[in-house]
Amino acid sequence: MTKKIISIPPNYFFLCIIVSIALFFACKQFNIIEFPLNIIFGMPLLILGIYLIIISHFLLEKNNTPEKFQKTTYLVKGGIYKYSRNPMYLGFVILLFGISFVLGNLISFISPVFFFVVINWMFIPYEEEKMKVEIGLEYLEYIKKVRRWI
Repeated sequence: MTKKIISIPPNYFFLCIIVSIALFFACKQFNIIEFPLNIIFGMPLLILGIYLIIISHFLLEKNNTPEKFQKTTYLVKGGIYKYSRNPMYLGFVILLFGISFVLGNLISFISPVFFFVVINWMFIPYEEEKMKVEIGLEYLEYIKKVRRWI
């Protein structure tokens, strides 16, 4: 596969956080989700997103699996990876939705949607092709059983 990857997913994640905060200040007329609803809807999403990111990271680290673009030698299929092939990305998306709710700005919901689109159509296809080459049949069996997101 000759497709080049620009940057890394966490950079897009942090960019989306910055954009959401900037939109909160720049587009105050769209700050429509008020307290306490912003907290009621946002905090559970923040907590769930952080949990998914942390548990995914530790499972990859525990199994000596790279999170960057090094060669993959082991396929993590246990824990949260039984339910999602990309739980860390899912955590990023959920966390971004949580931030948008907490900010209460309707326009800031562009950020999690943008992140999802970039990850789903730019990073995941690259990573899946890489896994097919490096892991082979075991990965092909895994993708038959476990969905990409949830």
